[in-house]
Amino acid sequence: MQNETISHTILKANGESLEWMEDTVVREVPLTIHFNSEEIATLLCSPSQTKELALGFLFNEGFIRVPEDVYDYRHDPVDHMVWVEGKPCVLQKELMSKRFVSACCGKSRASFCFANDAMMVKPLTSTSTISLQEAYYYAKYLQSHLPLFKATGGIHSGGVGWKGQVLMTSFDIGRHNVFDKLSGEAFERTLNLENHVIFFSGRVSSEILLKVAKMNVTILIARGAPTDMALSQAAALNITVIGFAREQRLNIYTCPERVIP
Repeated sequence: MQNETISHTILKANGESLEWMEDTVVREVPLTIHFNSEEIATLLCSPSQTKELALGFLFNEGFIRVPEDVYDYRHDPVDHMVWVEGKPCVLQKELMSKRFVSACCGKSRASFCFANDAMMVKPLTSTSTISLQEAYYYAKYLQSHLPLFKATGGIHSGGVGWKGQVLMTSFDIGRHNVFDKLSGEAFERTLNLENHVIFFSGRVSSEILLKVAKMNVTILIARGAPTDMALSQAAALNITVIGFAREQRLNIYTCPERVIP
């Protein structure tokens, strides 16, 4: 946690009184990812789980599909650079630059903005289910087991669960990065997430929903609210979206048959 935060002197107001004190502030760094010697993207992120973030980003963007696609990984923690050498990706340039608009799963509405989204995202078929108590447990877990948010108030967090067990967690200043880190760890562990659950501290936008679909996960639990486009995509992609999950309360927005009382 020390590497994730710094101490900053602040002037704190409490009513009419002012007091100088030390506060804990979350760190933010730029991470530039190269694939086969070509610069792909610079992500603004927390300085942890760097390898998971890089691999998860490349996986979710379609550059790598299986661990055997990765030949070498190097990280420069001083200049915040990552180099990944791997199996040549035929559509490398198109994946990052080609704009593409497609109907979502034949529903005749523009939902995909990039070519890799249209190529990689298909309706999911898993019939996995979750009990209400398991959903409540995952919703509470982030608050009670990941103290960095309590210390800084400046991060998003998430995790992967299976049958009431938490298999992995991640945190980051960027909500998209949380999902890439989870995806990267699953990629390294060759873990198929088809029958797993993802739980998340933030809101569910269409971009977040697409990352979940690319990870082949059919149940998403979030503490925040979903957007209408995210719900439209979730219904078309057969993904259960649960929002406003707090203690013993939650809202089930799509595919409610997966939630068992």
